[in-house]
Amino acid sequence: MIFDLDGTLVDTGYLHVVAWWEGFRGRRRDVLMVDIHGAIGRADRALIDYLLPDVDDEEAQAISDAHAAAYKPRLDHVRPVPGAGELLKALADRGLTVVVVTSAPKDEAEHLVGITGAENAVEVLVHAGDVEKSKPHPEPVRQALDKSGIAADQAIMVGDSVWDALAARAAKTGCVGVRSGGIDSESLRDAGAEAVYKDCRDLLYHLEDSPLARLLDR
Repeated sequence: MIFDLDGTLVDTGYLHVVAWWEGFRGRRRDVLMVDIHGAIGRADRALIDYLLPDVDDEEAQAISDAHAAAYKPRLDHVRPVPGAGELLKALADRGLTVVVVTSAPKDEAEHLVGITGAENAVEVLVHAGDVEKSKPHPEPVRQALDKSGIAADQAIMVGDSVWDALAARAAKTGCVGVRSGGIDSESLRDAGAEAVYKDCRDLLYHLEDSPLARLLDR
């Protein structure tokens, strides 16, 4: 099982939106929050390039630094998505290898995984320092497969963004969507999600009749 982190396991999606908005505003760049929300899930430079194709390296770094400065104080207020820790523990208890893939730096990623209360259930963590490209490029998902020693056809990714679904599809793994990051079911399905649930708790409740059941039965 491969899990995205922000918006999937921890309720950080909209915190990132506000922090990015402040970062853009600090450089006198007006970017609508709805557009920022649609880009969440990409790594810093990929997100900036997606929203501001004309940005140069110096400005991109300044925006990224401003986002980090605005976001860091909010880390103390982050809460897990309902059912996140319970789902991770349940899957680990059933013998599945649990992997978390994120574009966050290692220290931040470890902190956020800890917020779920299920850090002991996570066997592999793929963070920003492990990859050169971010979702929707399949490299993060492929890195998760390589680190865990699992074949693509034996893995399913759970994510809250279209970028998660596109990356999973490109890496030839299964994909399940959750709406806890604020993306609608239709968009997640169009990007490749086999099924969509409200959040981790909803997925856990429907575990036996979800796409995850095909891994549990092996």
